[in-house]
Order: sequence, then C-alpha cells, then structure tokens
Amino acid sequence: MKILGKEISCKGRADVFEIRPIFDVHLGARNCAEKPLRKIVKEIAENPNILWFGGGDLLDCIKPMDKGRFDFDTLPNWILDDDAVTTREKLNDILAQQRERLIDILDPIASQCLGLIEGNHEFAIRKYHNENIQKTLCNKLEVPNLTDEMLIRLTFKRGNLGSAVIIIYARHGYGGGRTPGAEPNKLARMMDEWEVADICFSGHSHTFDIAPPKPVLGIPHSGKIPEELTQRYRFAANPGCYIYSHSTGPSTYASRACYPARPMLTVKAMIKPFAHRVVKGSDIATPHIELRGITL
Repeated sequence: MKILGKEISCKGRADVFEIRPIFDVHLGARNCAEKPLRKIVKEIAENPNILWFGGGDLLDCIKPMDKGRFDFDTLPNWILDDDAVTTREKLNDILAQQRERLIDILDPIASQCLGLIEGNHEFAIRKYHNENIQKTLCNKLEVPNLTDEMLIRLTFKRGNLGSAVIIIYARHGYGGGRTPGAEPNKLARMMDEWEVADICFSGHSHTFDIAPPKPVLGIPHSGKIPEELTQRYRFAANPGCYIYSHSTGPSTYASRACYPARPMLTVKAMIKPFAHRVVKGSDIATPHIELRGITL
C-alpha cells in the first residue's frame, strides 16, 4: 500500500477539478478499446485541472508460456501489421511491445498522474516471470508506484484564504462481478472499511457502477455548535474498463469465459473544493463532490 499527499493550488473559489481513474485497459489484447483510451488521454492533456491515476491491468501482460490464457488470435493487429522480420522481432518480446505502446499513449499526461496501482496481470508477470513490469512502467513515466492500493490526501489551497481536503482510497479489486449484486455489495463493504475516504474506487471485474452517496451526519469537533446536524457525503465506484466484451472475429479470453457484456463507460470525480455547503448557523463547510459517468 502507498500513503501519500498532494497539495493543489487553486486560483479562486470557482475552481473545478477532476479525478479520472483509468482501470483495466488490457493494452495488448485484440479487444482493447484503444481509441476511446486515446480520447480520454486527450481530454486530460487539454485540462490542467484534471488529475488521474492508473488502477491496474493497464497492460494485458499475457505471455505465450501462459498456457491457460495465451492465444495468438487475441493479439492486436498493431503487433502483426509489419513486415515478417519486424513482426518476428515483436513476437519475441510481446510484453515490451505493450509497455512501449502504453508509455507512448500516457506520456502526454504523465505530469498529471497521481501514480499507478499494480493489477493482477502485472503482478502475475512479477510473480511467475521474475519481471517487475509495474516498476519499469512507473520509472519510465516517472510516476509513483502505488503497489496494490493507495490512500491519498488531496489538499486544495487558495493562498492564505483557506484550504479544503479530499481523501481518496483506491485498489485494483477482486472477484468476477458476474451477478448484479456483487459489485454494489463490494462497494458498500469498501466504504465501511475505509471510512476515512471521501471517495473509494475498485476495479478488476470490468464493471461500471456508481454507488449511491452515503451521508455522514454529525457535529463539528470544535467551534460553534450548529443549529442542525452537519452532513457530508461519501462516494464509491467501479470505473469500468477499456475492453470490448464481445467483438467480431476470432474468440477472445472474455468471450470464451462467457463474461457478461460491460458498458463502455468510465467515471470521473468532479470536485469543487470551495463551493461549500454551509450548514445553517455554522461556519463548517464541505467540498462539493460528484461522481459522473463518461461514455467512452
């Protein structure tokens, strides 16, 4: 686990920031939705108020010696569309082709990255093939290696005019998510476990799901007692994936496993640090947070 903090300078009360989680890209699989990924990267690059992090399984990381999952039919065309000599060189190091292509895609937004979480596919390469692809990827992009989960405190500052704090918990995730109630239940358990976090993210199942906001009622630890209870909201989501569940052509790992079709959606967290909801009779205020779905 990685615990870290980041200070963000704000120009004024009206500033709006976004957090974009990018989970389960599986670059290197034939059914990877690379074009939508590049669209999201372009959006991030054009807005300096957008921060993002990788949620794991950014690379497919399946080598020929993986007898249970590797299939030449699942390789993308970009590995096979060169002359015979170049294609042979590519096939001799498939993982390097995936890594360098992902670095090329993500490099324009590396300076806006909070870090990369290790997914089970990257972990498998480290465990079974003695290759730390996660570390290499983070080093080349010059971003923090978040290991398997992170807890980050974002402090938004307006000079000497005050600050606002948002805490985010994120992990790669677990489980298959085949049943409708699986992921909502896991999101609820995650919010119960990580009560300190304002926003929680979990992936792995390729599911898109935004949990209902969880209200937290109380009174301030210090200062004037308000006339009414203070209230803030906590949020959780599965950010979806960049994988087409079913596509024409040869079979894929997903189609052979009969995985349910996943919506081509992802999530963004909208944060207005100083658009405070002031409780009547109190000077206690809370940043405004929304989770919104984005069509890929």
